[in-house]
This record gives sequence, structure tokens and C-alpha cells, in this order.
Amino acid sequence: MGEEEPATLNGQFYEFAKLFDTKRDGQTITLYRSDYWMRQAKLLDDRKITMTDTGILFNKFCKTEITFDEWMEFLADLCELVEIDVEKTQEILTNCGLPGQVSVVVPQYREYFQTYKPKEKGLF
Repeated sequence: MGEEEPATLNGQFYEFAKLFDTKRDGQTITLYRSDYWMRQAKLLDDRKITMTDTGILFNKFCKTEITFDEWMEFLADLCELVEIDVEKTQEILTNCGLPGQVSVVVPQYREYFQTYKPKEKGLF
């Protein structure tokens, strides 16, 4: 049996860039795939790091897909914004497993609004 190669951040970028579409070349990543990767790594939790944070920083590039170098700049900006360590974040993203190895729940906010029940009016 051959030993597995250790994961690299660039390799993870390539794998997540191809997420759900094996015909992609893995050279650029979309915001959705980047967010999915961060959710799998349990970084994007909608509290410390939100989809609004990632969306605003991603849109700085004015395109729908960015390269690895641009994504590294995006990640550095994100870490600075939410005051977390860049190296530790890169390590977490590198070691979170390949896409699909861990179940990822992408929140569907429509469900919240469809099941919303207003509070009963008080005595005031």
C-alpha cells in the first residue's frame, strides 16, 4: 500500500474549486465553493465569520471566480477582518478533508421565514 501524500492548501483549493462539477479545471474558485470549503472546515459558522463577510470581501475582485493567488489575498483580508490567525486558518483549511468527506449543512434561510411564528402580543 502506498502512503497518502500530505494535504496542501493549493491541493485543497484545486479539489474544492472542482466541487460538484468535475469538468471544471480547478484553477479558479467561486464564492459558493469557497464558502462550502469554509463550512466543511467549520470556519464559516454564521457567527464569527458570516456569508456577508465572505461575500463583501470576494466581491472586491469584481468577478465571479478568482485564482489561488487572489483567494489567498481574500483569505488574508478575511482573517484580518475577523481577527483570526492566517497560518492557523490555512492549516484548518488544509486538514479539513476532501470535499464531501464531512457532511456540510448550507443554511436555507427561506425555511426560517416559512416557519416563522410571531410572538404573541403582550399586555402592553
